[in-house]
Amino acid sequence: MNESDQKKCAWNVRWYPRYAFLSDAYFWLPVFFLYFSEILTLDEVLLLEMVYYVGVYVMEVPSGWFSDRFGRRITMLLAAVILAISYGMIFAGSSFLVFAIAQFLKAAGISFKSGTETAFHFDSLKAIGLEDEFGRREARVARNRFLGGAAAALIGGLVAIWTLQMAYLVACIFAIFMIVLVYRFFEPPVEESETHANPIREFVRCLGYLKQPVLMCILLFFILMTILNHVPYEFFQPYIGCSLESYQWGEQATPLVSGIHVTLTLLVASAFGAWSIRIRDRIGLWWTLLSAAVLQTLIITVMAWVLAPIILVLLLARSVPRALMAPVINAAVTGRVERKHRATYLSMQSLAGRLSFAGMLLLLTSVVPADEHATWGSLSTALRLSSWIAIGGTVIVLLVALARFRKDGTGELTT
Repeated sequence: MNESDQKKCAWNVRWYPRYAFLSDAYFWLPVFFLYFSEILTLDEVLLLEMVYYVGVYVMEVPSGWFSDRFGRRITMLLAAVILAISYGMIFAGSSFLVFAIAQFLKAAGISFKSGTETAFHFDSLKAIGLEDEFGRREARVARNRFLGGAAAALIGGLVAIWTLQMAYLVACIFAIFMIVLVYRFFEPPVEESETHANPIREFVRCLGYLKQPVLMCILLFFILMTILNHVPYEFFQPYIGCSLESYQWGEQATPLVSGIHVTLTLLVASAFGAWSIRIRDRIGLWWTLLSAAVLQTLIITVMAWVLAPIILVLLLARSVPRALMAPVINAAVTGRVERKHRATYLSMQSLAGRLSFAGMLLLLTSVVPADEHATWGSLSTALRLSSWIAIGGTVIVLLVALARFRKDGTGELTT
């Protein structure tokens, strides 16, 4: 690689943490459930979320193959454009059909950037000989993602006081900023010997990586935690609304309270994201992942059985499990997968998790009363079922962690 390409990749590495700050700046996060619930019934809102996960099912692996085949930069650029369009549609929409199309597009946009961003970061570091620093730098990127999300949540909550849909307009504007930044990135160099088959064949080849026990275990854990991490994510807004409904100011203040709560939540998570690799180095991979599973199970269980404003303090930790696991899993996976399969494999992993949660949403729609808006009765029913699933899954993770610890002795394979 010539000196010019090295300088370009060094520019990527320098600006990627700033991109990460924008990438997860989801201004709509504090109010999406509240906004959809204003117009739709609870089962329709859950179906709308299921449309998103079905969209992920359709787009996740093809988007990973597209990234490996045509490049990281063009894939990230497409993602930003599609997200801007979807946010604009949700801002202007007022029916289930429009929201459903926009949710599908949002799924496509997030799918196009999900595995590609991590692969782009690793490829850029490798091009300048810094791939050994990926874990530490990815932890810093995770911190920036949560900080960007925290700032966006506060802004989204504030503008939502005027009208809930304004959060999507702000998201659309910032997606355009992201387009400009991605346009200035450079494509990391590709080895001339790399060849790419069609998406189905590459997907089959990626399945071959699961012959490695560590990758198989990580995939199963990722599926479980995608389900568990999304339960508080889907239900924290109506939970806040229900916990404040006895106060005269509760309904009007819920969007702002939700925005402030998300901001604090992501600030807490940003610290754990920055510490995640150090925590892994101290206690090992599987004990780090087990800690994430236990914490999320505790949060879901308390949400299911107790309705009180004080529980909102516990909910501030709902993004900590994701902050702990994301850099650790990325560091464990990227070095074990070839460059030409990296984005496809990460997309496959993401697909498995999101598709599983789509099934979870379908299950939850079957246990809540039809045509009923979000009430504590319907929420608690869905959350209690989620709690039992979380407890069972965490017990399995505990058994795996114990088995790996006994087998590895020093824990060397767990890192």
